[in-house]
Amino acid sequence: MAGTALWAGWKARRSVCAARPRMPRSRVAWEAAPGHDGRQPEVAVGGTGSPGPEQEGVAVTVIDTDELARRNAGFADGGSFAGLKLMPSGSLTVIGCVDPRVDPSDVLGLKLGEAAVIRNVGGRVTPETLGTLEMLSKVVQARAGGPRPGDVHYAVLHHTDCGITDLAAFPELLADYFEVPAGDLDAKAVTDPVAAVRVDVEILKQKLPAGVFVSGLVYDAATGLIDVVVPPARVEA
Repeated sequence: MAGTALWAGWKARRSVCAARPRMPRSRVAWEAAPGHDGRQPEVAVGGTGSPGPEQEGVAVTVIDTDELARRNAGFADGGSFAGLKLMPSGSLTVIGCVDPRVDPSDVLGLKLGEAAVIRNVGGRVTPETLGTLEMLSKVVQARAGGPRPGDVHYAVLHHTDCGITDLAAFPELLADYFEVPAGDLDAKAVTDPVAAVRVDVEILKQKLPAGVFVSGLVYDAATGLIDVVVPPARVEA
């Protein structure tokens, strides 16, 4: 792969936004479960609803755009964004999971502008992840006129109790995700975060340019601690 010294002070996070008209009350879509009539319980905007019996223990909070704008105003008033550069100050790129419990900024104590972050289901190094890294390398070349100088660190962050383990029951879906035959899924170690992080680190070592550092971490959702499964090691030529 072409020189992939990572770039960026922006955090490349994926989000799916659904535009909807303003309403005095908002409805939360609940996925129909066996025995569920498919109706959507009403929840006050910004409030927490009390789910039905089959959803007992699940609280749903609706955060609308008015609330997002209010929070953003507080962020802007703090001025922490001022003077930040496109290239991350920590020369770090984290590849992590979309799970809301495992935001790298929080669990790793990263500050705004310190790291680039790519998040997907399971925090896996998929062909799409590699394509994203290649695109970001082009951003670096455009902005810096070549590979980024200095040491660059790529950290793969997996975690316990990951929802990707539930997808083991859907091999065809996972096969499409990893772009491999369903018969090769065992090699992806989907149900074992420790083994999976080793798999993904090895893929990065094969695809990234020599000289960068790659590591593998597993976050324990029960304790809040990370285990350094693969210590940072420089990619060999």
